Amino acid sequence: MSGAPQDPLGDLIEAQRPALPPVRRALYLAGGIVCMILGVVGWLVPIVTGVPFYILGFALLGLASPRAARWVNALDRRLPLRARLALRRRRSS
Repeated sequence: MSGAPQDPLGDLIEAQRPALPPVRRALYLAGGIVCMILGVVGWLVPIVTGVPFYILGFALLGLASPRAARWVNALDRRLPLRARLALRRRRSS
């Protein structure tokens, strides 16, 4: 018997990767925090939606931290198949 079934789509953000240089990691972290703040502003100001900023913020935080990458991947596995495929199409384009 094997453990959990393998995910055919794989992870959205690679959690096991070589360590990033500290400057690049800090830039990803800062960019992710700025995008999250813009997402909150998007909630408060109805002209701009906050959802794209949240998605970009989660992706940048996932690039900055392996723990955040695992969390984003766990959330990704809970999405419907069509949404997961759409995210991967956007990522590759």
